[in-house]
Amino acid sequence: MRRFFRQPALVLLMSSLPAAAGCGDEDDPEPSRFAWLATRAEEVRELSFEREVPVRTISRAEVDAEAEQAADAIDEEALAALAATYGRLGFFPPDTDLQGAFGQSMDVFAAWYSTESKAISLIGEVEDNVLVHEYVHGLQDQHFDLGKLLTASLTSDAHLALRAAIEGDAMLAEVRFLMQEANDADLDRLNWAVIIDAAQAAGEQILEENELPALFVDYPSFAYGFGFEYCAHNLTGASAASPTPDQAFPFDWSRQDALFSDRIPATTQQILTLDGQDPVVRVGLEEVPPALADRLEALDWDSLGEWLSYLLLRPLDGALELGDMRALAAAWDGDRALFVRDRKTGAAGTAWASAWDDVSAAAVVESALWSLYGGAARDEGEPRLGQAADGELVWIERREERVVALKNIDEALLPALAEAAFASGIKPMRLTLRKRPSLSAWLSRRLPGPR
Repeated sequence: MRRFFRQPALVLLMSSLPAAAGCGDEDDPEPSRFAWLATRAEEVRELSFEREVPVRTISRAEVDAEAEQAADAIDEEALAALAATYGRLGFFPPDTDLQGAFGQSMDVFAAWYSTESKAISLIGEVEDNVLVHEYVHGLQDQHFDLGKLLTASLTSDAHLALRAAIEGDAMLAEVRFLMQEANDADLDRLNWAVIIDAAQAAGEQILEENELPALFVDYPSFAYGFGFEYCAHNLTGASAASPTPDQAFPFDWSRQDALFSDRIPATTQQILTLDGQDPVVRVGLEEVPPALADRLEALDWDSLGEWLSYLLLRPLDGALELGDMRALAAAWDGDRALFVRDRKTGAAGTAWASAWDDVSAAAVVESALWSLYGGAARDEGEPRLGQAADGELVWIERREERVVALKNIDEALLPALAEAAFASGIKPMRLTLRKRPSLSAWLSRRLPGPR
């Protein structure tokens, strides 16, 4: 899916090259242009279409109207559930206008491919490279069934990692198209350091300029810049730190195909470290402990991963004694969030357990969570128990490199729930059907594009 009117990473490349010219007859250029660009997408991605991908053009006013209607149609119960779970966890204030946030979410679109309609939508006139990007999504879908892959990604972390592969792959092909059309060159001639740095800077710019909580731009802030570097490294061996390819040219695009089959990236840390992540630590609760099941029922579960953990803690960046949240998030080793409801009171609560590289990183996370909730211990006798700024009870505890944070749980249940969340040796994540999509998937479903 193409999100931006101007993708800054590509603007740098395009600014130094002549514009890529479309082709077509004078009377009705669009069908010929679309056919030519579809063929060029096949060539630069080295896949062939199994069937035609329809293209429609829609106006900005129509897109805005559709976004507003879609936001109005969001079930209030779903918004309340989002606030009670991820909002309570700390991603956004409880008074955030979620309906308004979703109504604004399409303002950055220029075009998209839909796995539901199997068609491309263009908002007004777009550059040739934008259409090539969308055609590549069509190729991905026809060959690898994007909808099925995205549905199978059970956690927000896995969902974002897969979307990074999807976008990074399309960007690679798009850049290859620009190089060939404008400079009669290929990816072996690309200045990888410049374009990778620009792509990642663009993601940070999105975070800085976004007026909504960072959670609502999790996808564009992550998938394009980091996905591009991940795919560039996978295909060529180039990276920001080592921009010279170590794979022989011409590059083997079957390496990209593998990212949608037998080497699907599973975590955002895998994307960020270019497959250099530590083994993921299994931590936290898969379900409500049997001893507490008479009082608590599970509402949902998730794994945030490195990127969403960063977005959770990002508002604290640079705070006294906390430091760089991006560097802290890089110490992520594993996490599990369990959202519960008190059967007696109906109150929703959160239980987030996380593992970190070392004790010092975990200690900073412990302090950061107290700051995130604006909490303070209620008495010196029990430093783990406190009250958040919103009046809800919190329990924040660290044991070596692991941290457990509970919020809005009955005080009598807190010690036992924390103890269960620290337990080691939980099974690998079960391949069970979810009650609802993961957070990242849920947010993405409110937007056009691959789902």
